[in-house]
Amino acid sequence: MAHTIVGNSVREYRLRKGITQAQLAELVGIARVSILAIEKGRHIPTIETALRLQKALEASLEELFWLKDDQL
Repeated sequence: MAHTIVGNSVREYRLRKGITQAQLAELVGIARVSILAIEKGRHIPTIETALRLQKALEASLEELFWLKDDQL
């Protein structure tokens, strides 16, 4: 089931860098299936993983993740 409150652009940033899900997973230290689940919106990463994604993708957290429709 997809999370409807949190959106992300992990896939877009990964593709811009020209890396595969497996390569990103290795950089971040998680499984490739976890990258897939995050990209599909089926999994919200921990703060630690989000920070590792941010570093690996050279993007801010706000660029990678956001609250949809400003839901708090």
